[in-house]
Amino acid sequence: MDYFLLKQDVRYTNVPMLKKVFEKIDPWKLYNLQPEDIVKPLMFNVRADAESIFIDYLEGPIPLISNALKSLIQTYVPELPMKLTILTQIEQKIQKNYYIPFVERLVAVHPESEWNLDQSVLKKLVLQADAIRGHKIFRIQESAIPMIIVRLDVAESILRRDYTGTTLEQVRAK
Repeated sequence: MDYFLLKQDVRYTNVPMLKKVFEKIDPWKLYNLQPEDIVKPLMFNVRADAESIFIDYLEGPIPLISNALKSLIQTYVPELPMKLTILTQIEQKIQKNYYIPFVERLVAVHPESEWNLDQSVLKKLVLQADAIRGHKIFRIQESAIPMIIVRLDVAESILRRDYTGTTLEQVRAK
């Protein structure tokens, strides 16, 4: 089965940027954020202007998905916990609903993967086929940055629906 890394499209440069994330989320919990850590919907002010594009997938510091992408993901993983996050830009009077997906984390990095010198960033990801078998959407446990992986059927659904600002990069599994 083929797998793909879900990424924010770098061609979209004028996207909203979250402000004061660490005032809302404890930096020590950011990497291992759990649904129970968020009691009520989060609200983030964003740096955006009238021309900013609110894309369907925002990578970081926490992955956020639009309502449209949320619907698709829940089709494949209905039990996936998600928490509402409201992005606001007061001057432009913009408010958009996004969701934090709490995707299952798997220890799935194959030894043939390539890391940077201090082993903090994956330069080339190779997945462990046995560890990911049967999983449609998951997150790489070993990576310090959020890396969401989707199976081929999910990737095809994403491509068919023409989401804005998402791109998929094929990942090899051994």
